[in-house]
Amino acid sequence: MSAPKKKKTKTAPKRRRKTKPQAIPRGTGIKIAIALALLVGIVVGSGLMLQRYLPPAPDTAPAVDRPKTPEAVKKAPPPPKPIKPDATAQKAPTPVTPPVYEIYPAKENVARTPIRPDRPVTGLPKVAIIIDDIGYDRGLARKFMAFNVPLTFSVLPDSPFGDILVKEIKAQGLELMLHQPMEPREYPQVNPGPGALLSTMTADELIAQLERNLDHLPGVRGVNNHMGSQLTTESSRMYQVFSVIKKRKLYFVDSRSTADTICRPSAQMFQVPFAERDIFLDHLQEAPFIRKQFRLLAKEAQKHGQAIAIAHPHSLTVKIFKEMLPELQKQVQLVPASEIVHLLG
Repeated sequence: MSAPKKKKTKTAPKRRRKTKPQAIPRGTGIKIAIALALLVGIVVGSGLMLQRYLPPAPDTAPAVDRPKTPEAVKKAPPPPKPIKPDATAQKAPTPVTPPVYEIYPAKENVARTPIRPDRPVTGLPKVAIIIDDIGYDRGLARKFMAFNVPLTFSVLPDSPFGDILVKEIKAQGLELMLHQPMEPREYPQVNPGPGALLSTMTADELIAQLERNLDHLPGVRGVNNHMGSQLTTESSRMYQVFSVIKKRKLYFVDSRSTADTICRPSAQMFQVPFAERDIFLDHLQEAPFIRKQFRLLAKEAQKHGQAIAIAHPHSLTVKIFKEMLPELQKQVQLVPASEIVHLLG
């Protein structure tokens, strides 16, 4: 008998020994995070630097930012020439607020002895019309010039259009005066304007101001006062005024802004050619009144052989002047103020 076969017994597989993972050293993760952050910072910073300092691609860069090549510079058209303003084009006049033209005396009919000419008048009596307050309205001044009669224009110092109008007055052969502002009794509530002579000035200040005003009017022939109801009553001040007028060989016309004026005796003392205003033509801006004043002017001239009127740059005055001029010229001879003034005996 054969020996019985031994049964094969299954042996359990050998289990592998589990190895424990090696521990990561402390601090390694922090170092890795820092390194990654530095790497990201370097990449981002490099990108920003390239974007800032490298020129954009030709296809995407705006035209104004593209650097010009030498060829582009050569082919670039020249810049347009600036357009010169037309010298003949006149600018629209700048509106200017005119000053108070005058403070008219309350006592206009005060009895006085008219200044008579030093020799008999032959032919038509002489009339001088002075247009005061020139320098603030070019248009009205030019309308008076356009009448083509020998008017006398009295210009305010430091007026905005005084220099321009002085040149035009002289170019037309018309007579020029300084309309010298002087202190009124209403000062300081009423300001006579730039270049005024005031009672508070020293003698040197007053003389220097008058000299300066005259220097700015080349070709000036005479002076009349603008306002002055206070200053023309002060003998010391008027002596200072007439000393300058005498030195410059000018004449003086008293606007008679007050019945108390002492301009006549002052002119006589300094032997300055002198005359007084007889008529204000337009101190009331009403057409019937201005017509009446023109007729009164003719009567005064016929009565005394001569007369002086003062008008102002108002639109209504220009209108009535044009209307009354033909009638006036039949009765009087219009002359510049220098033909009316004379020395007082």
